Amino acid sequence: MKGNAYSISEMAAMFGLTRQTLIYYDRIGLFAPAHVNEEGYRLYEPTQIPFLRLICLMRDLGLELKEIKEVLRRPDPDSLVSCLANQVERLDGEIDRLRAKRDGAHERLCFYEEVLYWKERLGVPHLRHYPDRYVVFEQFDDGAIDRRVLHTTLMRLLARMRDEGGASPFRGWGAMLRYDELEGDDPLAGAGTVVILPAGVDLSAFSGVRLLPEGIYLCCSRWGMPYDPQGAREFIGHAKSHGLRVLDDVCDLCLMDTVSYNEEHRVDFCCLQAPVAL
Repeated sequence: MKGNAYSISEMAAMFGLTRQTLIYYDRIGLFAPAHVNEEGYRLYEPTQIPFLRLICLMRDLGLELKEIKEVLRRPDPDSLVSCLANQVERLDGEIDRLRAKRDGAHERLCFYEEVLYWKERLGVPHLRHYPDRYVVFEQFDDGAIDRRVLHTTLMRLLARMRDEGGASPFRGWGAMLRYDELEGDDPLAGAGTVVILPAGVDLSAFSGVRLLPEGIYLCCSRWGMPYDPQGAREFIGHAKSHGLRVLDDVCDLCLMDTVSYNEEHRVDFCCLQAPVAL
C-alpha cells in the first residue's frame, strides 16, 4: 500500500480477483484506478472499495458487465431494483429451461433402463402394468413398407411434433399395427409410426394423439422389424393360446436401432406390447 492508495495487486487480492481482471475492467471503462503514477502503476483509493464490492456482488448474481456498467452510472435503489428484477425474471426462465432439460434427461434415463430390462427378458412374453401413455401417430404412406419408409415416416412425425408443440422423443418411438388387420391379407393396412409424448406436455397442441390406456399389457422383446408382421402374428397367437383377449392395436416399440448394435443383428431390438384382458 502506497500511502492511502492500494496497488493493483493489493486491490485484486482484497476481492479474490486477478490483476488481469482489474486491467480488463479499466480497459472497458467499468472500474478505473484513481490514478496512474509516473512508473505506470495503477493505484486505487479506499473510497473505490464500495464500487468494486458492488461490481463483484452483481457479478456473483450473474449480471453481464455491460449491465453492471449501466447500473454504476446511477447506482441508486431504483436502478438496482429495476436491474435485479430483470435478472430474477431471466433466472426464472433459465430455471424453467433447465428443469425441462432435467425432466427430458430423466425420461431418457428411464427409457434406457427399460432397454436393460427387456434385454434380460428377450423372447419371454409376460404381463406388465403400464399407466396411461399418449402417443402421436403418423400413418405409413401407401405401398411397400421397408426401412426407408420407417425412417422417413418417423422424421416427418418428429418434425411435426417440433412444429406443433416443441416436443422431443425422449420416451421413444415405434410402430402401431392394427390388431384387426394383422391376421388378414394386408397385415400392415393402417399401420404407422408412433412417438410417445413426454410427460406434462399440452396434448391439445398436437395432432394425431392417441391414448395407450392404463392397464395390463402382454409384452415380448425381440429382434425384428415392424414391417415383417410374422413376429406380431406369433405374438397375438401366444396371447390367444393363453386365454388372453387382445383389446386394441399392437405397438412395436423400438428399443435399439443401428446406433446401438453391430453387424451381428440387421434388425432392431424391439418390444411388442398389446393391452389384454385376463
